[in-house]
Formats: sequence, C-alpha cells, structure tokens
Amino acid sequence: MPTLTDRKREILKFIVSEHVQTASPVASSKVARSTNLKASPATIRNEMVALEEDGLIHRPHVSSGGVPSDRGYRQFVGSLDPDATLHPRVSSRIDHEFQSARTHVEDWIESASDILTDLMDTLAFTTLPRTAPAPVKSLELLKLQEMLVVVIVVLQEASVYKQVINLDATVSNSEVEHARNKLSEVIVGVPANRLSSRSSHVSDGLERKAFESAVTAVSQHNAVSGNEKRISGIGKLFQQPELLADPALSLGVSWLIEDSLATSVFENAAESSGMTSVVIGEENTEETMKHFSVVFSRYGSSSSAEGIIGVVAPTRMEYETAIPAVSYLANHLNKMTMTFYG
Repeated sequence: MPTLTDRKREILKFIVSEHVQTASPVASSKVARSTNLKASPATIRNEMVALEEDGLIHRPHVSSGGVPSDRGYRQFVGSLDPDATLHPRVSSRIDHEFQSARTHVEDWIESASDILTDLMDTLAFTTLPRTAPAPVKSLELLKLQEMLVVVIVVLQEASVYKQVINLDATVSNSEVEHARNKLSEVIVGVPANRLSSRSSHVSDGLERKAFESAVTAVSQHNAVSGNEKRISGIGKLFQQPELLADPALSLGVSWLIEDSLATSVFENAAESSGMTSVVIGEENTEETMKHFSVVFSRYGSSSSAEGIIGVVAPTRMEYETAIPAVSYLANHLNKMTMTFYG
C-alpha cells in the first residue's frame, strides 16, 4: 500500500464515507466544501488524481467524481482503530436482545443474525457451533472381493464412516491385515480433522489408498454436518443499489447461500477465535463474490465447539460499524459456547 500524506488520507476517508452513504461518485467540489482541509478545489482535484494513480479510487466516467477501489477500501480498513467499539446505545441494545433470547442454542444463533442484519441493513449469517472433532478410535480394512476393500473408521464419539475402494490388482488377506496394522499406528488417537497431516507417515499402495479413503470419508461427513446456518436479510441485500443496477451480481449471493456459506471465503482467515476478518472484493477467491465484501469472526474454540458469524454486502460497506459489531456479537456467542459446551 502506498504511504499517504495526512491530506490524502483525509480525502480518501471522506470519499469512502460519502460513497458508502450515497452510492454515488464523490466530486472534488464536495470534498472541498465538506472537509476541514482548507484547500482549494483545484488542489483537491490534484490530490484525487494522485489517489487514482495510486489505485485507491477510480472514476466511472471521465467527468464524474471518485469512487473507492477495493484497494482504497483496504487502505481505509487498515486505518481504522482496531480497538474501536460500538456506540453504547447499540451495545446496550444487543445486550438486551441476547438477554431476551431463550436458552436454546438455535435461538442465540438466530438472534445474532437478526441483530446484525438490522444493524447493517444487509445479509448476515451465523453457523451453528460445531463440536470439536473426536479422535479416531479404530480402523478396519475388510476384503470384499479380490480387488475390492472397504475402509471403516470409528471415532471415539461412536461415529462410523465407511468407504469402498477399488484396487488395480488383487491383494491377499495378509496384505490387507498388514495395511490395517500400519494405518492404525498412524491414525488411531488423531483428531478427525487432522488426519491429512499424517500423510507423510503412510506408504504407497493399498496403505495409501486406504488412508486417502479414510480422510475422504470423514471430511465429506464433516462438510455436510457443518452446513447448518442461520441467514437473515437476504431481501435487504437484494435491495442494495448495486444489485438493483446489475441483477447479475445476485449470482454471487446465490452461490454464497447455496455453497455452505462459501467455505473458500474463509480458507485464508485467521484461525483464532475473537479475531475479525475482512475480505474485500477482489480478495475473494470465488469469481462471483468479487463485488462483495465479507466481515466475519470465528467464535468458540477448536477444543470445544466453534462457528462463524458475519455480514455480507457490496464492497460499499459500512466497515466502521460492521467490524466492531461482528466482534461484539462474536463475543456474546463465545460466552454462549462456553455455557453450553464448556
């Protein structure tokens, strides 16, 4: 990111704030009238040209004002106070809403999404807390036919996963038994979500195929079981000016909802609970999400149960409110998780 002078930083901040409110390009004359920079419109125009050259703003048309780019939003987010808090009235309202929620986990999750939607006037989501994966209790390999073996993985919680593998050549019962013993040494006692980390300890051939099948069987089940979520404000998101002007952008929203809250959005996020992540426009790995931003936080802990809460909007998002709001709600959900899951 380029190093900005105080004046450029102030101009960029104003352009972001004004554009978030109006969804329109911001003219240099508006910047000159509405800021305390004490600079002429010509000076402001020159500074905006410099911001455009730095890739922090762009002009939709030659004669129009400036609009923040993804890079400009990232610069703006980076300048925000990481310790910023919500207005006391807002935090008090959230506290009251949570105190009114019933004691079911689902009620807490639904309340969190509803509160965030009302606050941000766009789509919000919360995933149900997912308990920490149990370790592997045992593994079995059973020969069904000369070239057909079934892999059975049993977890400490008594969950059982089965996967059939087709072999390229016949195997003997002793080979099956040998592979079973070797794999048991490698994966028994390992948490289900860390099986793939044991790959370097596995030999090729039947042992490798059985290991990969075990990982696939467990991961596919976990992907399905981790999908449950609460989504609020879909209609509000579709009423955003960007989506009204370009209905094709709704594809990104559909993908996000249908694809389990787009797991790939979170792949590069910080793993620790309580840290709020911001993914802006082009930073999204999914093509249909490149006009949207996601602000989210994990809650709970990997040792007990954890989930995700967040908000989705066009890149023209009120980041100053979204970031502390998501953090504050994640903190409430942390307390809920400790209450129910220890």
